[in-house]
Amino acid sequence: MKRFLVFLGFSIVIAALILACGTPAAGRLNMTPGTFTASAPSYMGPLTVEVRTSANAITNIRVNAMDTPGVNDWAIDLIPQRIIENQSLAVDVVTGVTITSMAIINAVEGALRQAGADMTAIYRPISRPRVRNQTLTADVVIVGGGGAGLSAAVEATAAGASVIVIEKAGFIGGNSIVSGGIFNTPNSVQQQALSMTPGLERLVNEAINETPVSEEHRIMQNRVRAEFDAHRNANRTHVFDSPAWFALQTWNGGDKLGVLSLVYTMTSNALAGVRWLENMGMEFLPNAGQGGGSLYPRTLYAVRPLGVGYFEAFSRALEGRRNYTQLMETRATGLIIERGRVVGVNAVNNHTGQRITLRANNGVILATGGFAANVELRQQFSTGFWPYLGPTLLTTNVATVTGDGHFFARDAGAHLINMEHIQLLQTVNPVTGAIGDNAFPFGVMGYIFVNKEGNRFVREDGRRDVVCQAIMAQPGGIAFLLQSSESIPDPNTVLTLDNRTVAFMLENNLSAWVTANTLQEMAVKLGVPYANLSRTVAAYNAAVDARLPSDEFGRAMLSRRIATGPWYAYPRRPATHYTMGGVLVDEYGRTLREDRSVIPGLFAAGEITGVLHGTNRLGGNAIVDFVVFGRIAGASAATGR
Repeated sequence: MKRFLVFLGFSIVIAALILACGTPAAGRLNMTPGTFTASAPSYMGPLTVEVRTSANAITNIRVNAMDTPGVNDWAIDLIPQRIIENQSLAVDVVTGVTITSMAIINAVEGALRQAGADMTAIYRPISRPRVRNQTLTADVVIVGGGGAGLSAAVEATAAGASVIVIEKAGFIGGNSIVSGGIFNTPNSVQQQALSMTPGLERLVNEAINETPVSEEHRIMQNRVRAEFDAHRNANRTHVFDSPAWFALQTWNGGDKLGVLSLVYTMTSNALAGVRWLENMGMEFLPNAGQGGGSLYPRTLYAVRPLGVGYFEAFSRALEGRRNYTQLMETRATGLIIERGRVVGVNAVNNHTGQRITLRANNGVILATGGFAANVELRQQFSTGFWPYLGPTLLTTNVATVTGDGHFFARDAGAHLINMEHIQLLQTVNPVTGAIGDNAFPFGVMGYIFVNKEGNRFVREDGRRDVVCQAIMAQPGGIAFLLQSSESIPDPNTVLTLDNRTVAFMLENNLSAWVTANTLQEMAVKLGVPYANLSRTVAAYNAAVDARLPSDEFGRAMLSRRIATGPWYAYPRRPATHYTMGGVLVDEYGRTLREDRSVIPGLFAAGEITGVLHGTNRLGGNAIVDFVVFGRIAGASAATGR
């Protein structure tokens, strides 16, 4: 069985099973030998290639792109290889990376035209070898190569199980690799440097003093109350936190619809998840903050852009393991069920059409993510909470995450719950749907939103659904994210989530970023009334200076002034981001029927499950979810129990 394990240039092995290969195009290309450069528009801006030619062959292709790290890198690696191997531009795009793939092909075409290549020859169809259908066997088969799938793979292989991961896309990472990369955990070293403010004390007191809705709720409140009292009695001034408080806040933040015991499983294993990741080489920044929608300052930020660092860590852990196989651009078509037990997966290669039967000795794990990019499904399940979820509403999701696994599980008898709860994200590029162009090194602690009239209109540290609804109600349905030198002291060193400097964004006119030395100049650049903007900023800073427990909008995070130029701003618009509903699972990651009976051999983890987040997922909890429950599902499936 051919082993295929790749990541961002790490030990790339081209497997005949996956790479669309064949005989190079016949005929002479008749080119001028030399090196030629050309560009083509791509996702985030122009993409440039440098193509080296001989008289009859393309000998080398180098690509320089500004597209999304961790996703476009797969096209940058694979498309030049496919072109050179086949001496043709009629190669398959990398599944899920269509824009960057086509940009490379178009740019290479421009370079070859400069070289005088025969365009008929260079686009001659590739001859593909016939492929035989194949059967592969492993202890565990995992559908989906995102965060939950690879967390499960690391854990299952560490337990000695053989594992096959199949991934529909041409890149590893799913939505997780284009996420903000933030991870919530209580009691990290980074969190200890933050101060307990009156606003944070108010949040804790409100939660522990509300009327409990169940005995389980009352017990959790009492646990948090005792921990908070001990924190204050010890005269500690740093931020109070604990797994119980994290769980209570997560559960409350989803309107108490999640399974509290499972939420506590997640929060009590969060810090161990950080240590597990760090042992694989994952790095976090030295300062904790408060991610948008996280509701509390317990957020860790990745050193590497977006979610890339997590998958580099997984790749390093898996690369040397002989009991691990990874099949890319391979789409699951259904589960194999025998005598009531799930025993495998049917799949097909996207390019060759090869049918692959994957037999699982111990278990199958579904880790296929959500369906926020599937317009039909999000409209089907929406109950009208959002005024519009149609095709013109942007999404932060990659195109290949469309909810397939939900229905594989349902057809096997699993119960789907909370499917109507769909999350939008407030900090999204209003043109592309990307989030990587954001730069807020302190999270929500260091910015405010203003509308086209120069006024604040919502508590920026609130729930994502509330903030998104507020933005959608503003003129034009957008808001400007406003920061100052208190958050961005040096634009040459402060980075966006996708690892570009603020200075780079400004110099290249990307994402409508603007800067101004004075607030009045910023008002002019944004086209908002200076009087309103000045009054807005002054009122916010007055609340910070007074150490109020909340401001006029109910904002609790009032720890950092926004007062001194240079000023920075860019427009944001909500987009679909996450789906809270999905498969019913237990504490072992086993899928359950509606009557709570276990479906033998079938496990699930990550966004495909519907038991944790209720009506509203807290920002920074998705990665905690996939790490904790991916590990649990991997360990469970390794034993088959």
